[in-house]
Amino acid sequence: MIISIKDNQYKAVPWDEAVSAETSLDEKQQKLLKGFSGISLKGLSEKKKFGNFLVFPSKSARKELEDKDYIFKSVGENFAKPSFLTGNVMGFFRLGDDVQMRITSRFDSSGKNYFLHYMLQRVCNVAIVPQETDSEQDDFFDFLFYLFPGYLNAACRQGIYRAYVTRSYNDVNVRGPVDVAKHIRFNTPFNGKIAYHTREYTTDNKVTQLVRHTIEYIRSLQYGSCVFENNGDTRDNVNDIVASTVSYNRNSRHQIIAQNLKPITHPYYTAYEPLRKLCLAILCHKKMGYGADTNNPIAGILFDGASLWEEYLAKVFEDHKIDLVHSNNRDRENGVKIFENGGIYYPDFYRKDSRNSNTIGDCNGFVLDAKYKQLYTVNEEKIDGDEESVETAGGTNFHFQRNDLFQMLAYMHTLKASNSILISLYESCNVDVANSLKFSKDTGRGKTALGYGGKIDIIALPICSKVDSFKEFSNYMRVMEETFIARIKEFF
Repeated sequence: MIISIKDNQYKAVPWDEAVSAETSLDEKQQKLLKGFSGISLKGLSEKKKFGNFLVFPSKSARKELEDKDYIFKSVGENFAKPSFLTGNVMGFFRLGDDVQMRITSRFDSSGKNYFLHYMLQRVCNVAIVPQETDSEQDDFFDFLFYLFPGYLNAACRQGIYRAYVTRSYNDVNVRGPVDVAKHIRFNTPFNGKIAYHTREYTTDNKVTQLVRHTIEYIRSLQYGSCVFENNGDTRDNVNDIVASTVSYNRNSRHQIIAQNLKPITHPYYTAYEPLRKLCLAILCHKKMGYGADTNNPIAGILFDGASLWEEYLAKVFEDHKIDLVHSNNRDRENGVKIFENGGIYYPDFYRKDSRNSNTIGDCNGFVLDAKYKQLYTVNEEKIDGDEESVETAGGTNFHFQRNDLFQMLAYMHTLKASNSILISLYESCNVDVANSLKFSKDTGRGKTALGYGGKIDIIALPICSKVDSFKEFSNYMRVMEETFIARIKEFF
């Protein structure tokens, strides 16, 4: 059974819309669903009965989501056919042996998850074309390959994993206890050699061997070279792993997998544990995602939609050489102090004023805030968030929420920014980017602050669902990015 829903559904999605076939949950499935309903990432990690989950971005997403957000909630009085609420989390995972759940982006109605694929390609520097297939079960495995370079690079930043390994030798350089049985078997009559075994602290161990087997498996795939060739750090780290695993033997893959089923608990090499999980998921392929094995170490993969959207915009700005500071409230980087005795706040992207003027109107500071929610709508449909916090000016389709306005005013005042922009998304059926990218300045519906002054606008980026292939979608997004960057440059 496959349950398919969109993220950020604050109005319950009925059972009939979430499940394509006419079916219902049995008592065992209802119990599993109730146990999973409303659980946060922190609660998920504490309840090992659901299995282990991969979370992307690994560290920052977990910090952001572990307490405040849930993956989904089941609601309604009919427990056999419940309705569903979702938050910012997207993902693919299983509940028991028979129930699979897919939470995809609400801005992508193509049914192929092109938007999620495209963002991951840009953020992870991996050029993989998703499978053009109607099988929903393949989604989980498509996304695993995007994560491997990032997890590998994070682990290698801690150094190549070293561990003590017992090795057996038969030579003249005795460095450990003599293995009498092997010595008699191999060296009778005596030939000058001694059979012995010793413990070595080496990079050629079961963990690096697991990573090497994963690398070689990905290389054997049709698009395997795309995973490693798009990033210099990834290429270097792959070469380091290959050089460290001189005893690699393709035929020992099952043995290496069996040796790595236990978690890595080393106090220094902490980044190798998520890499180990990912390698097992890739090497064991579909069994790891939706198989009947109850000892399955990977139950699913989860994405923080807001974090991924922010990282995608940062990549677009970097590629187009837009000089903005990218702060990160999840990792507490590049923050701005608003009050003398207060805390530090984190606008997504900003540029401080360099003119030192006394009025904001004459300053050249700039603030951008990435909103993974819909601030522009077609035909005045309901938008994200609390309807009471929406101001509709003159019947237009741009919506400024009060909390967003106050947040931007605080940033503008502190950074001496004369302009600020909220960057949001909306689903579009128009493949003409020039006519579908929306900017509140074009309609005169932006906000101009009184007092110190300053302007607040919205740019709504269209995500087109009327495409026939991922290549067509990628071309569309590239054109959209160029048009979007041209708008941003108008302020510089």
